[in-house]
Amino acid sequence: MESFFSPKRTWAQGPYLHFVAKLDDPAYVEYTQAHHELLAEYGDQVGTVPAEWLHWTVLGIHHSLTRDQVERAVERVRNKVARDSARADVQMGPVWPGPSAVTVAMYPETSLARVSTQVREAVSSVDGITLRTAPDRPWPHSTLAYYRTGDVHDADFNRRLRSIRPDRVDISVSSVHAVYMHQDLDVGYYRWDHLAELPLGRSAVLTVGARLDELVTQAEREGNPLWAEAWRQTRTVLAPVFGDEKFTPPWSTLDVGSDYVEAAGALVVSLYLLARERSVAPADITVQDLDELADSATGAGRLRTQEQIRTRLVALGHALDDADDPVAVRWRALDYVHEEPAYGDLDDSSLRAGHAGENGLRHVLAPFYRERIRF
Repeated sequence: MESFFSPKRTWAQGPYLHFVAKLDDPAYVEYTQAHHELLAEYGDQVGTVPAEWLHWTVLGIHHSLTRDQVERAVERVRNKVARDSARADVQMGPVWPGPSAVTVAMYPETSLARVSTQVREAVSSVDGITLRTAPDRPWPHSTLAYYRTGDVHDADFNRRLRSIRPDRVDISVSSVHAVYMHQDLDVGYYRWDHLAELPLGRSAVLTVGARLDELVTQAEREGNPLWAEAWRQTRTVLAPVFGDEKFTPPWSTLDVGSDYVEAAGALVVSLYLLARERSVAPADITVQDLDELADSATGAGRLRTQEQIRTRLVALGHALDDADDPVAVRWRALDYVHEEPAYGDLDDSSLRAGHAGENGLRHVLAPFYRERIRF
């Protein structure tokens, strides 16, 4: 037949942003392993997918994106699937020997197609992202192995593969994951760098600690050591206090896990800013230093905290409209205003009101947390 990674399928660049469902359920892993003895006979002629890389591709983006576009796409998908999706109960099987790969069917297709449509709608709303045309009928599937030569799919292979027939297995898909997808031509299958878990409805629980881990890992790939160090320090001081809180998209003006993640973003920008200005490590920044930054709006003629941060970031050489600068992208994600609610005490630090970045920094410095957060 044909090699899956033919010139027409091999990416010129990459990795590319994809949204996938991880299929590492032990029952499905065992199902796939029932075929491994046969596949092993073909050696390097096939790329047999290990358990950690089994997946269903919900949506792929096949062109380069700016860091800002990635941020917007991930957060819009997060909000869309949290509002409109629900866990999908799926049956895996049967196995299909195709012209370039061995795939596993996923049923029912309708519930999975609904998730694909929701992710597509969210990603399509981001300026500058172009998607491949949606198929008339989505084909949800998982790939068991990719052919690496054109000599694999013969009648004997087909018969032996179909004779295995393990019982089909039932699993649940409760999240999609934003990843940077790689074509690993050396081993003959896809791998990824993980960005974010995005629960479908309320079918999966993501904690603030897990989200901070994702953001630290992301920062460590972004090429700015001080920025990564600021994220690690932020996790060190906030995870013991907020780490077990549930992280959900921000539907309310009241405290939810998204407040804490937003506060973490404000803190990391502040730690990075002060560390750069003073040529010290983020861990050397004290709570008094942060108090001074947060209180910089007091006094006649002083700039508000948000304006101070903008001005000082620019002075450090950051262009705040740079779509690939992770510091600028994080600050822009915080550079908006929460509407003041029509109820509640506006001096209460648990209310989401005012500028998100300024509010987030004051949140972690609030008297209520003073004894719990250890800088």
